[in-house]
Amino acid sequence: MTNIPEEYLILRSQEDFGFSAVDESGVKQVVDENTLETKVIRESVSESNEGIARLESKIDNMLEMYNKEKFGLNSKQTQMESVVKSKLTEIERLIMPLLVNLMKDNDKEYIYWPNRKEKIQDHVDKILQLTRGS
Repeated sequence: MTNIPEEYLILRSQEDFGFSAVDESGVKQVVDENTLETKVIRESVSESNEGIARLESKIDNMLEMYNKEKFGLNSKQTQMESVVKSKLTEIERLIMPLLVNLMKDNDKEYIYWPNRKEKIQDHVDKILQLTRGS
């Protein structure tokens, strides 16, 4: 036990998780109701190997799905990035024409903008629809 730090080795004697070591004969015992004899049931190695093979197969399938991004956080992250990028592009399309129009005729000191409240409110509503869905 050279790789386990000392502070964790101390916990072995302090923490009781409710289990103890037993030999194979104590693992599976059944009492025959007719004779009241105790019988030890042992799982055959082939049954055990078949169960392990099934579990390995399931784990392999899950890892394959995860790696193909059909399962797990990578799939959600990719999907969310796509949605955010799409919304940012739409917001850009709403804001950039305004900024470009404000830059034209930059040699003039004043901007004449009748009905600006309604036009700005319309753009604010479109942006809030994109960002908040309201």
